[in-house]
Amino acid sequence: MSESSQLPNSDKRALVIKAGMELIPYVGGSLATLYFGTKQEKRFKRLESFYKELSSDIARMRDNIAPIDKHDAGALEAIIELLHERIEAEPTLEKREFFKNYFKNTLKCPVVGNFDERNYFLRALSEMTLLECDLLAFINSQSSPLQVGSIEKPADKYAIVGAVGRLKSRGFLTAIPSSIVVDGATDNSLLEVISVSSFGKSFISFCLQA
Repeated sequence: MSESSQLPNSDKRALVIKAGMELIPYVGGSLATLYFGTKQEKRFKRLESFYKELSSDIARMRDNIAPIDKHDAGALEAIIELLHERIEAEPTLEKREFFKNYFKNTLKCPVVGNFDERNYFLRALSEMTLLECDLLAFINSQSSPLQVGSIEKPADKYAIVGAVGRLKSRGFLTAIPSSIVVDGATDNSLLEVISVSSFGKSFISFCLQA
């Protein structure tokens, strides 16, 4: 049996990517060195920083932490494995803070009979952009449903439309059409009136709020 056939799938994938990058004329070798030379160190540092910060928070939450034996052991193990993968790959500090909220709430509220929802929240959080996270929290803070075209954020209006669409597809927002025109707009996507669903509120309290 060859040595490469005994490698884990993640290591085999890395070897394939590295070999592929090195095939690029003129710059391939340099690109591979740049990417793989710092990749593992960065991933390790993100996890190290995550647990260092988390330990301080958990020390203040001592009375709210559920005993580990209250969790479904297999489900909790799967959640932690998925969480590690997301933290290692996430370059933004803001998203890693949301992952920390997620893990703290996981430790407070045992994973038992709710794995699918917890898994969905974690995967959704990892795939969401910061704009989507910000928009969801902003819409939730409003006292009444909000028209998409009236949202003022430092982003193109159609970037907001796209973010709203993705949040709706995740089940975090609900929408109804509106006949009210905003600044002469006739685009139905700008005329939608949106609010946060009960499922979206659960996601916000579990992942976005400290």
